[in-house]
Amino acid sequence: MAIVEAQSLRITYRKGKVVAVKGLSFSVKERELFIFIGPDGAGKSSTLKAVCGVLTYDGGKLRTFGVDPNDEKAFDKVRSKLSFMPQGLGHNLYKRLSVEENLELFAALYGVPDQEFKANKELLLRITGLAPFRSRAAGKLSGGMMQKLGLCCALIHRPELLVLDEPTTGVDPVSRREIWKLLYRFQQKGTTALVSTSYLDEAERGTELLLLNGGRSLTCGPPERVIKTELPTFEVFGPEVEEAYRLSWKFSKTPRLKGDSLRLTTSPEELEKHFKGLRVKWRRVEPNLEDFFLEKVGLRKVEVPESFKPKVEVPEDAVVVDSVVKRFGDFTAVDGVSFTVKRGEIFGLLGPNGAGKTTLIKTILGLYRATSGRVVVAGEEDPAKIKRLIGYTSQKFSLYSDLTVLENLIYWGSAYGLSPKEVKETAKGAAPYFGLEPYLGELVENLPLGIRQRVALLSALLHSPAILFLDEPTSGVDPAERDGFWQAIRILSKRYGVSVLITTHYMDEAEYCDRILLMNRGKAVALGSPRSLKEEIEKELGTPYLLYSPNPFEAEERLKALGYRATLYGRRVKFFSREPVTPERLKELGLAVGKVKRSSVTMEDVFVFKVER
Repeated sequence: MAIVEAQSLRITYRKGKVVAVKGLSFSVKERELFIFIGPDGAGKSSTLKAVCGVLTYDGGKLRTFGVDPNDEKAFDKVRSKLSFMPQGLGHNLYKRLSVEENLELFAALYGVPDQEFKANKELLLRITGLAPFRSRAAGKLSGGMMQKLGLCCALIHRPELLVLDEPTTGVDPVSRREIWKLLYRFQQKGTTALVSTSYLDEAERGTELLLLNGGRSLTCGPPERVIKTELPTFEVFGPEVEEAYRLSWKFSKTPRLKGDSLRLTTSPEELEKHFKGLRVKWRRVEPNLEDFFLEKVGLRKVEVPESFKPKVEVPEDAVVVDSVVKRFGDFTAVDGVSFTVKRGEIFGLLGPNGAGKTTLIKTILGLYRATSGRVVVAGEEDPAKIKRLIGYTSQKFSLYSDLTVLENLIYWGSAYGLSPKEVKETAKGAAPYFGLEPYLGELVENLPLGIRQRVALLSALLHSPAILFLDEPTSGVDPAERDGFWQAIRILSKRYGVSVLITTHYMDEAEYCDRILLMNRGKAVALGSPRSLKEEIEKELGTPYLLYSPNPFEAEERLKALGYRATLYGRRVKFFSREPVTPERLKELGLAVGKVKRSSVTMEDVFVFKVER
């Protein structure tokens, strides 16, 4: 039975001037975990809203539980069968109400009987780990906890259809895994789920996958059938990998520098032709969903004009943080953290939601006064003196939606002491490099998220700062946009000597950093290069393996019960072993095995292990 069915669906905005969804057809069957992926502005959110009757569609056919969502009177009869969680941290929550009060409110809205509500509430609080925080106001929860509460509110009446619009955006890897475990639990009990996500490893976990671009479906089907690139996928490494990356734009639309290696889809002949004489080697690798996504969507080559080269040179130790402590009353948000960011270095600050990363950045910038310890930025300790030497984009960067892009840039330029004339000249000169030329006169409210993030970055660069502070700048942005963002960061760092301190929840982005500081509960728990941190984990845990199993969820639990460190990666299970592993050995242990192969340590492995320990 089809829970949701769309045929030639069409959705428009601004009186038909903007077509968000163009002739989209798909079917979501009972108990499916149906995943939407696609670049920013592809039509994912519009489609989900139309399915829930939140947004009116303009053409084609759409049925949810066999009822037309455009028919409000008829749809009211089935509305209680579904739950919708909109995009954004805690957007379905009432921030002043406590965890328990939010659950009570949603239960009342859905008419859940008292006895059933109490049982559901206790189950959800227990399996999400929110039970100890039942009396805390929702607005005082970390991002990960807020999203778990939002999901609990959506599940309190055990809906038949759960619609989630990017439920894990802005959420750390540990919390993301907990959210997905909760989702699996309810799916196995009969709930159908329709989910959009910007995390491609999550997308592999669905039973069906639909890739949207420009409001149209590029492909749809089970992930294991869909993830097939037209060209082979290669990994390139060696002393001249940077030069190989530069050359690869001539013949590939998917080149990405991943730490000290290059990944791209192309033919062996093109590699031989263009990399001849270079000190690099390459090997063919199994394509993943990111390779497939980028082959379909393509990457944009980014340049940064020389006008953004810093006009003032900072000391070799661009940022010095020495034993910094920041307390709010009895609560210690940052507890004795020390590190140094070198000139021209990309320094990553990682940690779970609530670890103290944003508080630390605001303390470094002088927005908060440190309780104790010392901070030196660009050789200065007075925040007023460093203001014009640094650029900053906050976690929730404020662009004014009723102003145009250029008007926003003029406003933010004035904060750095620039005149409107100077900003206009800089913006018009830089816009082609950032792909913003068509948008300078557009109202911000009409822009996709990825374009807004480009505007946010440009606003922080208007005065050519020597040091950049970027707090989760790519949160919710699709892989193609994220790569463009990191191209700009690498150019600023490696070519122009800009120091960058950045926080992110995308663990593949951590590979782009020169060094990383991992925080948890206000303390520094690890510091080093991505390579050194990964080597440390492999030395401690053993060799990583990937297990392909007909039932990866059961396999994960079985491996854990046997004492292995195991976790889901897409629809596979990754585990560590100090002894050699073979399919025969795993079958002896009672595991259903498709195949097993050696893997490599990722930054997500580092993050999860360090934080959980």
